[in-house]
Amino acid sequence: MKNKSKWVFWGFFSLDYQAMKIYLEEMAEKGWMLEKIGLQQYLAKFRAIEPQKLKFYVDVFKEGGPLTPENTDQSEDYRRLCEESGWTFITSHDYLQFFYAQENSEPVPIQTDEVLEQEIVEHTLLRNELRGFYIFLLIAGFVFINNLPLEYHILLSYTGLVSIFLLPLAFVLASLIAAYSIIRILKARSNIKKGLPIEKPTMKNARSRIIFFYGSQLIILITLLMFILVDAFLRPQILVSLLAPGIGITVGLGLRYYTKKKARKKEDSVRVILISGLVVIILINTLFPFIFKRVDESYEVTSVPEGYPIMTIGEVTKKPSNISLLTREFKPGRSPVTPIYYYYSEYSNNESLNISYYETTEPKYAEIIFKGIRDKLEKGFKWEGMTIFDRTIISDEEMKDLWDADKLVLTQERDVIIIQKENIVLKLSGSIDFNDKQTRDLIISRFFSDFSVEN
Repeated sequence: MKNKSKWVFWGFFSLDYQAMKIYLEEMAEKGWMLEKIGLQQYLAKFRAIEPQKLKFYVDVFKEGGPLTPENTDQSEDYRRLCEESGWTFITSHDYLQFFYAQENSEPVPIQTDEVLEQEIVEHTLLRNELRGFYIFLLIAGFVFINNLPLEYHILLSYTGLVSIFLLPLAFVLASLIAAYSIIRILKARSNIKKGLPIEKPTMKNARSRIIFFYGSQLIILITLLMFILVDAFLRPQILVSLLAPGIGITVGLGLRYYTKKKARKKEDSVRVILISGLVVIILINTLFPFIFKRVDESYEVTSVPEGYPIMTIGEVTKKPSNISLLTREFKPGRSPVTPIYYYYSEYSNNESLNISYYETTEPKYAEIIFKGIRDKLEKGFKWEGMTIFDRTIISDEEMKDLWDADKLVLTQERDVIIIQKENIVLKLSGSIDFNDKQTRDLIISRFFSDFSVEN
């Protein structure tokens, strides 16, 4: 019994610190005592005790915070005073300090001035909660606006498609949470000015908010992870893109753990931040190039899987290729609206061939992909204030008619062509003469017939 413990979903807003007392009293009556709250405030650990009625107090300690060590000289002096007042310290989480006392005892209240309590709440809990919400809103807003109009690459993965719906939902949810926090503080201010007591949230209301806000966040997160796993199953190399965020999260959590559990002063974390930054820089410059090289090598193939429309350098140049000097790369993908797409390239001697093929479920999606590829090629890349690899795109109505295409554009140098016909988009570049009739007939028959990849 003594060693028995369990983790439960916590999910309280820090502004609901008054409701936490009621919850802890209910848990104590059931035989569970709070032991600690997880770093991200979603889970709390309880240990088994004899069922009993206890008094709990959750106080706001203004000298605390997410990056402040739990056991500073100030916090230990504060807890010592609270214990002298009849309270037993349990644990802390950021600004919140948790205490309990026996039911038949008469401990001295830690906070007796509601005006002072309100000021502390405004300058600690509200600021801390809103900071996270504002950062999320800015990031979500930037990503959302940056992807309007719809970017074509979103149509190429399950995760991209589901994010079209999840991102606005998450944005609205974060806005509601921020609005709720602000309204709570404004109402408390109004009550103090009128000489009324601060409104204490009930346990029922706190639980409703937990279910609505955190339940919604959990559903969004689980849904997103499910679709990331689907994409990773179809394209295992996509996991590499999660490496940088994974390292960032790991280093961040490690840094926060050290700051909270090991450090004694805020200044102690500076040294760890510098070391962590150095470790990340070393990883980026050593581990990442090695991994990306391995990923690129994994795309190399000796032959293309059956069922994909492919042509070779030999077919285009009408010259036999030296197989021993030939390098092939093949990167397939799939999504609900683009069930077939791939990138294929061949390099042999001084000749090359690059193919990007997309087959969508509807022509409207093919139009988005066509426009996206054209715009990306035209805009190039931004690097150190300069635009590089941008190309001038031209239209050729005569060539469009010859190719029997719905849409067709080329680079001014005529070394890259983008074609859309119904629900198929094709981008070609390399050692290809697009004016050659035999080459044109080969491409049309190979890529724009009724061909479809066998699933």
